[in-house]
Amino acid sequence: MKKLAKKADPGWPDWPQDYVSEAAYLVARGVRPMAIVGSIRSDKELMLRAASSLEIISLGEQVVAFVTPRDDGFADCGFAAARWVVDLYAWLVKCSDVPEEHAHRIRGLLLGYSAGAIRDHDERGSGRRFTDS
Repeated sequence: MKKLAKKADPGWPDWPQDYVSEAAYLVARGVRPMAIVGSIRSDKELMLRAASSLEIISLGEQVVAFVTPRDDGFADCGFAAARWVVDLYAWLVKCSDVPEEHAHRIRGLLLGYSAGAIRDHDERGSGRRFTDS
């Protein structure tokens, strides 16, 4: 199996190329609006390298490769069906005003879960109505 990059760099992800290619393929075919293939440190050079690698792997597919930094020092990497999907996801991970249950639902929809699957998950979930903070 081919890897995205050499293991010599401890900050570089060790994602199999066929796994990443399949994620791009499924987004391009409309199976899901977005696929996250992994996360990396939010280091400018590392994010640039990751974005370039994802763009190269997805050549020929109708997808948007993305690297979206979060507030915890990491960035999510993957593919989206359209730029607005990346924009919505970037807003979601940066906005602290979104109630947690709504954030999970939006994330689920973006990752391709149906409304029924999200409803079933909610109904079978915990009845806890408090946060850890």
